[in-house]
Amino acid sequence: MAGFFKRLIFHLSGGVTSTSKYEARRAALEEKFVRYVTLKQSPALLRYKELTLQVATPRRQSGLSAKEWKAMKREMARLQKSADVMAFFKLQKRSKRFREFACWQLTFEDIFDGDTLNQAKWVTRKALLNAAVSFLYSPSDENHVYTNGGNVSVADKTLKIVVKREQAGGIGFHEQMGFMPIERKYTSGIVSTACSHAQLYGRVEAKIRFCGREKGIYHSMWLSAGKMLPHVNVLRIGDKIEFSAFAEAGNGEKLQHVEAWKRSLLKQNAAYVVAIEWSRDVVVWKINGVTMFSAPNIVNEPMYIAFSSGVTGKPNIVAPAALEVCWVRCYERRNDAAES
Repeated sequence: MAGFFKRLIFHLSGGVTSTSKYEARRAALEEKFVRYVTLKQSPALLRYKELTLQVATPRRQSGLSAKEWKAMKREMARLQKSADVMAFFKLQKRSKRFREFACWQLTFEDIFDGDTLNQAKWVTRKALLNAAVSFLYSPSDENHVYTNGGNVSVADKTLKIVVKREQAGGIGFHEQMGFMPIERKYTSGIVSTACSHAQLYGRVEAKIRFCGREKGIYHSMWLSAGKMLPHVNVLRIGDKIEFSAFAEAGNGEKLQHVEAWKRSLLKQNAAYVVAIEWSRDVVVWKINGVTMFSAPNIVNEPMYIAFSSGVTGKPNIVAPAALEVCWVRCYERRNDAAES
């Protein structure tokens, strides 16, 4: 019942903001933030602040003559009406809205502007042993084989991972039985930053699009430390949309937080900005800036980013299904966040 009311409130409040509106609003706010930071160091503002401090001291204590005092006051009045100073104070009134940009520092980015996958940033294999070793294997309980880049392409500033219906053999991994040879009717792909970037806490976001969501197909953006656990699904969309985190407690007990929504929440062939904000205390999942789920943090080790698509069950795929990624960005929280 609590879940019903939560979803009702979510939809009554407007649901997920449209991606175009979210990106336009965010771009406009970032432009104002850049302008605010630039104006903060402008000669006119620095001089105005200097004069403000001088005027705060009584003239007789300042050592200035009456003529010098009046000249200083006139200069201060002129600067107060200057374009840079007026623009700064106008932006300062809204500076609390800039904290989203002021508190984050970019640590990783890919906008896929080449014609091939950047091999310095991405590997097309799964990683184990704390991400130190990566090789090709697929979950043995799923109905696909990962190819080494054969189902991955980059074009038109977009990374694409395609699920195809084709017979293929490979290596599967079973939690109890380990690695074993497998034969499957579908192929898919995986990319990760296992050999280039991992971080502890921060913000990870990507603009993604789902093309083809036949029953049994899933697409996922996730985080891993190079072991079975911990594992965080930034977003996994299949029969349902899932936001989740899994970890292992010291006594071997499995810890987890899982939130599921109907997949109709997201439209097929439409792009969305999905993000996770991860701190020592809490993890927050977002779509287009709207919080979808939050939970106490259970993961406290560096994790890399991965994207993959796959097949569960026995679907009947007529056309290939694809996960498209327009860009990826990671941020760490600044220790010296700009003051508002």
